[in-house]
Amino acid sequence: MKRKSILAAAAAAALVALLATGAQAIVGFRGATWGDLRQEFPEELPNNLVLQGWVKQGVDWVEWRHATLNTYVALRYRWDLEGYDWNNTLGPALGLSLDLYSSKGLSATAGVEYVWDRYLESDRSDNKLALYLGWYGWWDLKR
Repeated sequence: MKRKSILAAAAAAALVALLATGAQAIVGFRGATWGDLRQEFPEELPNNLVLQGWVKQGVDWVEWRHATLNTYVALRYRWDLEGYDWNNTLGPALGLSLDLYSSKGLSATAGVEYVWDRYLESDRSDNKLALYLGWYGWWDLKR
């Protein structure tokens, strides 16, 4: 718990310091969504339909050449037809990210996020701090 408080305080202090050093205007209000619907056919368990994803709305505070500093709120969801507890969650999240973009087909993000997961089947909750690094790439073999 102490480590979570220190990381949250450090993220807040970094944002305040950034705003105090000349970030006069908000760059943008970037939002995004991601989702995945799949039918699973495990060998030992019943077939299962799983839906998962998130919706995110953020504020871009500073933009550099190919990078943006963003704070955001998100709603994360996961649902399955079988009703497994670990696959049925809904909850908000708050985060701070540094997002990198390239016109060559690669993007990356690194950040910290606090998540409030609510398990719908058991009515329990799981609050957690997450450090993350993500990437996405694309290419065209014809070009």
